Amino acid sequence: MKRGFTLLEVVAATVLLTMIVAAGIPFLRSARADLQAAGSPIGEADHAEVESAVDALLRQRPSLIAECVRQPAGYRVEWTSDERLFRAEVRLGSAVRADDEEHRSTHAWAVFNVDGTECLRWMRVPSQLLDGGDSR
Repeated sequence: MKRGFTLLEVVAATVLLTMIVAAGIPFLRSARADLQAAGSPIGEADHAEVESAVDALLRQRPSLIAECVRQPAGYRVEWTSDERLFRAEVRLGSAVRADDEEHRSTHAWAVFNVDGTECLRWMRVPSQLLDGGDSR
């Protein structure tokens, strides 16, 4: 015997689906607002200018990596580049250690956050800094 859906079952399923969609609309609206906020830039910093300034910082302070290793939560730094003052917070990612048999050195990603613009640099970390030794 074949049995199909009754009118009552169809109406109940339609009401249930309508309630599920109505309950999900606020979540979709907040997700859309978050997506729009994430898409708009926080600051008006020019990315090429920030990269140039970070390169100038690394030339001015070659020992910056040692200072960053000592401050794992983040290191605040100020410097001038092209007569403009920049402020950044620098964080180091996990260091990639080289084995004794490998011919490469130890490196880590340095993340420079300048006015909401992030600039990444792959930097060499002397192994004695990671092992607790002094950099001098």
